[in-house]
Amino acid sequence: MTEETPTQDVFDIESEEASSGGFSVFFKGLYAQFLGFFRWPNLRRGLIQVGWAIMSIILAVFATSLIMLATGYDPFIAFRTLAFGAASQADLIFWYGTPLIFTGLSVALAFQAGLFNIGAEGQLYMGSMAATIVGFMILLPPVIHPFLALLIGFLVGGLWALIPGLLKAYRGAHEVVTTMMMTFIAVLLTQWLSAGPLQEPGQVQPQAQTPLIFLTAEIAKMFGSSFLNWGFVIGILTVIGVWILLRNTVLGYEMRAVGKNETAAQAAGINPKKMIVISLFISGCLAGLAGAVEILGYYHRFRDGWSAGIGFDGITVAVLGANNPIGVLLGAIFFGFLRAGAIPMQTLGGVPAEMVDVIQGLVVLFVAAPKLVQWLARKGIGWAKWIVEEPIRTVPIFLGSIFALIGGISSLAIGANMVGALVQAGLIGDIFTLILTDPFIAMYVGIATLAVIIGVISLLAFYGLMTTQKLSSIALLPAAIIWIIIGYVTMVLLGGTMLIPLSVFGVLGIIFSIWSFILLYRQGVTFVEVKTDAN
Repeated sequence: MTEETPTQDVFDIESEEASSGGFSVFFKGLYAQFLGFFRWPNLRRGLIQVGWAIMSIILAVFATSLIMLATGYDPFIAFRTLAFGAASQADLIFWYGTPLIFTGLSVALAFQAGLFNIGAEGQLYMGSMAATIVGFMILLPPVIHPFLALLIGFLVGGLWALIPGLLKAYRGAHEVVTTMMMTFIAVLLTQWLSAGPLQEPGQVQPQAQTPLIFLTAEIAKMFGSSFLNWGFVIGILTVIGVWILLRNTVLGYEMRAVGKNETAAQAAGINPKKMIVISLFISGCLAGLAGAVEILGYYHRFRDGWSAGIGFDGITVAVLGANNPIGVLLGAIFFGFLRAGAIPMQTLGGVPAEMVDVIQGLVVLFVAAPKLVQWLARKGIGWAKWIVEEPIRTVPIFLGSIFALIGGISSLAIGANMVGALVQAGLIGDIFTLILTDPFIAMYVGIATLAVIIGVISLLAFYGLMTTQKLSSIALLPAAIIWIIIGYVTMVLLGGTMLIPLSVFGVLGIIFSIWSFILLYRQGVTFVEVKTDAN
């Protein structure tokens, strides 16, 4: 007799369920999945995903700090006020994060099935309008009323996504195009309804809105908060439900199988068209539930433009969470943390709240970068294939080239700004005379010229590193040193804030220049050889 292992896969669960049946078998499979998560291969994969997400956040914070410094803001004050502002309003963190849980799950579930549901915003609008209609047109008992409104919003969101699902499955229309088009239709349709047939009688507000829902339809607040409601608990339960659906049901297995390889799934007896339709329907249901929860829990009526991109933010949450329901929950809370701290950062730290959007965008960029490289490798791009196959040998060279590119652009920008200042002051016509008579102008022009030269050298170093030319790493070294010098001199002469960012770029440029030089000479690998292998 063989001993049963805790890493029982879906096929094992299905076969056991067929032989014995009952809920006990389901919970045994669920327990087996739970234990299997803590086995080293699964745990290692999860830790890698979490580690990369954390590293992406750190890189995004670092890059945003450089942007703040270059634009005259203090990143220390900005992040301190953001962190303390968010921590002092914990209910806001979870309230901002609640709709992102649903929209993140919506996008993540579609991703698992190999689909890109970019229309969660439209499905959210339709679900919120449907919940609003049930909320103010029908009077029901307190417990039944919100449940029915949530259910209707859930289903209407799914039906709105069902149309792109059918078009994708049976007409071959790409879901990115159709879901986006359906989003515009949904936004304009709900706008017309709230400003026309469903408009609040005697409305004096400039923003179109419907009447308030009945008190019996409202979702109660939690812990005395003015924002946080029981929708957050519904979100956590939905995370658990989606996780069970994807990992412990036949339907979830078939959805993931189609997402991995549609041809292989069809050969195994799975109907890809059916899975595409079902997947987009469930994805839309989750987005519709997000809208229903927000209306019933906080807004209590439909207002035109109330969402402000929650559906699109779900894409970033899904990417950060690696399309994993638990990762989506953590990603939604993280973005809720950023949103809760944005206003204190602006009011107390004097830094625009839009910097939070910069952080979000950079996080997604850094999270998606490895997947982009893998995609390029599958397309036969030699450099990308080399990075995927031998990351230890190639990542330092790749990072060196990125620093050369950023440093080159920064140096050219400094030189252009300094020349522009001379033009604006009307000195450019007498520049040669001024250089001979005014030491300050002579130094100023010298720095501007040096910045342009170093910028060009850095861009040439970028090209050389990308094509693995050995001497290019040496070219990066003096450029990196001069970045530091330029940063210091511009601070002394102009009182600017470029010292810290250019110093950081300079130090990292020196490190990656030396590292790349050693790798290129010790390994002796060229891009041409890699490209030949890739082809």
